[in-house]
Amino acid sequence: MATIRQARLSDLADVEYICRMTAGPVCQKEPITGNRIAKMYSTYYIRECTDTCFVLADDNDRAVGYVLCEPDCRRYQRLYRKIDVPAIWSLKKSSGLEAWCFPVPYRVFGIKYPAHLHIDILDEYQGQGYGTKMVEALLSKLREMKIPGVVLMASGENDGAIRFYGRIGFKMLLHTKKIAAMAIDLTK
Repeated sequence: MATIRQARLSDLADVEYICRMTAGPVCQKEPITGNRIAKMYSTYYIRECTDTCFVLADDNDRAVGYVLCEPDCRRYQRLYRKIDVPAIWSLKKSSGLEAWCFPVPYRVFGIKYPAHLHIDILDEYQGQGYGTKMVEALLSKLREMKIPGVVLMASGENDGAIRFYGRIGFKMLLHTKKIAAMAIDLTK
């Protein structure tokens, strides 16, 4: 049986692995692409925000899922561009610009929704309610911190994810073929 707990810096390798394994076949087969995606979507959060990150841990206390959150989009943009963008650039130069632009959508919605999240769970642990429980733990923590709102980005074509986020209270802010921006107002 898996349990939800606060993330620790020692979870970094497991979290990066989960990120690579859930990001699709290209990330699983091509190490440079997988490492780039892991650095864009997971590394920063475990390094900088373990107080607002939760993992789903298996019986051996290894992370098999996560919800990662930065509560302050301005801080995220500053630190991510200073530390993570150069690391991503060194993996693949053409990814540098993509990585530099990565925080932009979070800043666009950041006045009302300063926090943002990423969630991933290994296949064998999906469909058991863990995703909902991890998001609920995070939302409780953000309310305790008096964070006014949280936003997330998903592929605009990922109907399953969009339905999942809608069921747990996220409202659609923007929906195109490429992107679905969804958020929860935590002041209500």
